[in-house]
Amino acid sequence: MTAFEVSGAAGGSAAMDPGAERAPTGDPAVDEVLQLLDAVSDAPLDAQIEVAQQVHRVLQGRLADLGQE
Repeated sequence: MTAFEVSGAAGGSAAMDPGAERAPTGDPAVDEVLQLLDAVSDAPLDAQIEVAQQVHRVLQGRLADLGQE
């Protein structure tokens, strides 16, 4: 397992299957950026990196907000 893989309950990778639909998280901002990430999976690497950085910023912001709600 690489540093980028997360072990699932059955010991497999937690990566989504290419045709699988993502379950909503209930947080509109998170759902939106994850949908963007799914949309660029076949895009050039620079586009994937840009969206991944956006996802990272949104997730960091939402995690920071957890203690303040």
